[in-house]
Amino acid sequence: MNILIPLVFSSFREIVRQPFYYIILLSGCFIILLSFVFTFFAFGEEARMIRDMAISTITIGGLLAGCLSSSILIAGEFERQTVLAVLCKPVARIHFILGKYLGILAATFLLVFSQGLVLEIALIIRNYSVQYDTTSFSGLIDFVCMLGICFSLLQILILTAISLVLSLYLNTISNLAICLLFFIFCNSFNYILPIHNYSSTFVSIGYTMCYAVIPNLQSLNMAAINEVVTAHSTPWQESNLLQYVVCNIIYCTIYSAIAVWLAVFLFKRKEIA
Repeated sequence: MNILIPLVFSSFREIVRQPFYYIILLSGCFIILLSFVFTFFAFGEEARMIRDMAISTITIGGLLAGCLSSSILIAGEFERQTVLAVLCKPVARIHFILGKYLGILAATFLLVFSQGLVLEIALIIRNYSVQYDTTSFSGLIDFVCMLGICFSLLQILILTAISLVLSLYLNTISNLAICLLFFIFCNSFNYILPIHNYSSTFVSIGYTMCYAVIPNLQSLNMAAINEVVTAHSTPWQESNLLQYVVCNIIYCTIYSAIAVWLAVFLFKRKEIA
């Protein structure tokens, strides 16, 4: 722990000093505020469209920041051969990977939290201007938006871990391209391979393995959240929403832990010249 914490803070400071970090942060905030103009003629669906566009912007910005940070901290150190100076010290390779990963998550979560705070404040101001009879502050808060931001963090948790594995062997451009294609594929996987009752046992097993290996990011996007929230009989007070949130948190945590373990496993067997 005494070795891991300095590595985390060092990685965090290195990321927040990068120019791309503030470009993503400021451009994301600008697009979020601009979404209020795009949905001006939505005819009653303004809140939902603003929320969906803004959460998508936050998710893409967080994934871009996480993948770029992985390339800079991992692939960049291999190219500059600075990883040798770190490993010559009493630093285990597992601490090196965990320190980089946790530092990336800290910086990316700060970016997502900042953009989410801008979105939530803007929605509160909008709700206050629309709902003149609102007497409580809790009535102005968009809890669906907060849930969408939390699920964006879960997507970033998985994609950053996958980008960490790719950074051991690929450069920045290749890493970003593969992560982008993987993100698109995971968000359309249910449409490509829908679940049906197949007569062949081998086909069913193959489809089950595909769903186990490939992360189901479709259950974390705003379309799935809106479907759960708009379910019958006030789902905010029922156990189905709580079960939905807890299951996704456990699933993303386990998947990310496996990806990080794979990165540690490959890094221990990687020869560093």
